[in-house]
Amino acid sequence: MKGSLIWNLQRYSSLLILLYLLYVIGFIVNSEDQINFFTWSDFFLSFQSRIFTSLVCFLIVLHSFIGLWTVGTDYLTERTLGFLSKSLSKIAVLIQRTYLFTFIVLGIVYLIVILYIIWI
Repeated sequence: MKGSLIWNLQRYSSLLILLYLLYVIGFIVNSEDQINFFTWSDFFLSFQSRIFTSLVCFLIVLHSFIGLWTVGTDYLTERTLGFLSKSLSKIAVLIQRTYLFTFIVLGIVYLIVILYIIWI
């Protein structure tokens, strides 16, 4: 992966996640009535909230994948695992690929479940 692209994706995704948080806090602060189930449901069932929530869920998965990918490529190498054990250094590539595969699958499952909940 290209370093500057990854850096920009992670920084801008965190800014958009912050904007979403401010969007939800803005609803809570600006709500004239007491917030109950119906006002909360109306807010999150609106089309713009669904779109924004879907985008933010995708960005959370992307943001976390970049962070986990960085940890995996930095610390799950032959050299770093070799400091712990020589036998671990021999299977470092397998450990790294298993680690990344696990988080890719979990990210996809997370995204599918969240999108299902939001849109159905």
